[in-house]
Amino acid sequence: MDAQQEFWHRLREEWLPAYCGDPKRQYAIEGFNAGSKTVSEQDARDFLRAIDQKVVSVDSGGRFRMPQSKTHEVLFWEHSPLIAPRPITLWLEPIITIAAVARLHLDYGWPVDCLGMQSADSAFDLMAFKPPDFENEHIAGEVKDSAKQLDRLLAHMNQCCADGDSECSAPKARKNAHRKVAGLKRCRSPIFWAIGPGGESRVFGVMYNEDGRIELSTSAEDSLRFSSQSVRSADNEIR
Repeated sequence: MDAQQEFWHRLREEWLPAYCGDPKRQYAIEGFNAGSKTVSEQDARDFLRAIDQKVVSVDSGGRFRMPQSKTHEVLFWEHSPLIAPRPITLWLEPIITIAAVARLHLDYGWPVDCLGMQSADSAFDLMAFKPPDFENEHIAGEVKDSAKQLDRLLAHMNQCCADGDSECSAPKARKNAHRKVAGLKRCRSPIFWAIGPGGESRVFGVMYNEDGRIELSTSAEDSLRFSSQSVRSADNEIR
């Protein structure tokens, strides 16, 4: 059984029944529709690694969490309660998020206790903290379910960076990018990691200028690797 087959088998046998059977939900499993959702081989493999090697924990209600998580992740999107059984579909972004934190721990050496999903200000999908600072993200990560969505996010973020502290206006995607930029200014993370399906990975160093503007510059994948050196790199100094 390949990783994709195993993922779908376990989703239907373990995580879907746990989610639907939670006392606060009590949904009929028959309402689940996989539709055209595709989980890549790499994301399926890394997601399974996260579960089987206990990088993330999952409770009896199908909620996934890590030590530095500010809230839990779920794998399903709920649709209209007026339809019976209530329609439920797969939510790709949490799957990609969990796959990515597996790579941070298993491939890049980050201790599980330093990793989390969903920041307190909702700016980032995943975070890596360097002790002893568990307030400010060292790696701030954002997940999208397609390369096209990543392109759009990064274009908007670059525009927000150029605009400085001015508030971003509509459309909604621009406001979402503004939230990421504001989150980076809050935590002064030296690394921003944009993640898509199938191992799509774009790593950026973040520079913070004296005038309050920030700049994103392409960085090597190896910069994701855990190091016990200082929490803030030279690239993160005010210039």
